[in-house]
Amino acid sequence: MIFRRLIGFLFITAAAIGILLSIAGLVAVWTYRPGVIKTATETLAWFNQTLNTTLEGLTTAGNVLKTPTEDMASLETATQAMAQTIHDTTPMLDTMIGLTSNDLPAAVKATQTSLASAQGSAKLIDNVLAVLTSIPFLGVNKYAPDVPLHTALAQVSTSLEPLTPALTSINTSLDDGRTNLGIVEVELTKISGTIKEISTTLGNAQTVIDQYITITRQFQVKVEAGQHAVPAWITTISLILSFGLIWLMILQLGLGMQGFEMLQGRGKASKAVDSEEQTHPGE
Repeated sequence: MIFRRLIGFLFITAAAIGILLSIAGLVAVWTYRPGVIKTATETLAWFNQTLNTTLEGLTTAGNVLKTPTEDMASLETATQAMAQTIHDTTPMLDTMIGLTSNDLPAAVKATQTSLASAQGSAKLIDNVLAVLTSIPFLGVNKYAPDVPLHTALAQVSTSLEPLTPALTSINTSLDDGRTNLGIVEVELTKISGTIKEISTTLGNAQTVIDQYITITRQFQVKVEAGQHAVPAWITTISLILSFGLIWLMILQLGLGMQGFEMLQGRGKASKAVDSEEQTHPGE
């Protein structure tokens, strides 16, 4: 019976402590509720401000990338046009190289040969004219030009001689220029490819930034909605906790009543024994 009484006392003590803790919990829930609402609202506001700053940074980065992206596209077009111009110029250079290496030197040589042949005929003509004009009864002025025809032809032939080395020099320069232009064309094509890759990378970066901007804005909308919903959320949680604590108090009351009944049962049992002894004292 002592053990039963001890258990009843423990039940009553546990119930009393549980009820006190439940009441303390209820008081704490509704006491700290405004502070929790304020802290949560301020935290979400700070988070929203951070998202605003992030959004501004992403927008600035996107705007900054637009200019180099457009410049890269223009530069790519320009380098491609230059490479194509050089490529189109190559056939003309080939023609000029052919002219300066073969056609024009051959023409100069043929002209000099013709002039050499004509020079002999011109000298003969000069001599004939000089003889004919020296006859007195013909009444013709004597043929005595400042520069005889054969001499003029010889001078022309002599003036053509520098053309051959000049054409050779021009041919060498054109050939070197063609080689250099070919190298320039190749390099321009490489540069155009590199610029295209850079432009593609910038375009991809712009796309990623736009995606981040979209995600940040969506997240910002949710945070702003959360700011307005925080009081309702915390109130709902407070009500749920209060219901749980009240339910726990009810359970603790039941436990206390059970412990009280156990103590009452011990008292009733003692009174019954005393009454039995008084009824049958000799037994």
